[in-house]
Amino acid sequence: MKKLIVILTIIVIGLTATWYFDIWNEPVETIDELIGQNYDYAHKMYFRTDPDRNYTINVNHNLNEFDGGILNEKKILTDSIVHVFTWDYPTHKMTIWVGQTEKMESQVIDAIRYSNNVQF
Repeated sequence: MKKLIVILTIIVIGLTATWYFDIWNEPVETIDELIGQNYDYAHKMYFRTDPDRNYTINVNHNLNEFDGGILNEKKILTDSIVHVFTWDYPTHKMTIWVGQTEKMESQVIDAIRYSNNVQF
């Protein structure tokens, strides 16, 4: 009985540590299944909640390192205004950049998942 309690305790501690330290994910990952989708899909089907933060940027102005990654996709934009939406989770955040393209009005042009401790 004592061995079972020790084994269960080790399992619980291991699972908790795995979740807390988020060891199965890279510090920054692209969310490939969202890129190219529209904002409504991302909002309703993937996140299912409203974003915790959002702001707007202009790709023709100086961008910080965090937002600068979307410049790789600037060629598909038909408007320089891009909306940035972020969802907060206990161990990580997810951010999407949404802009107007020839394909659709609110296309996800970039999407990342990143650990809370990542500095940009």
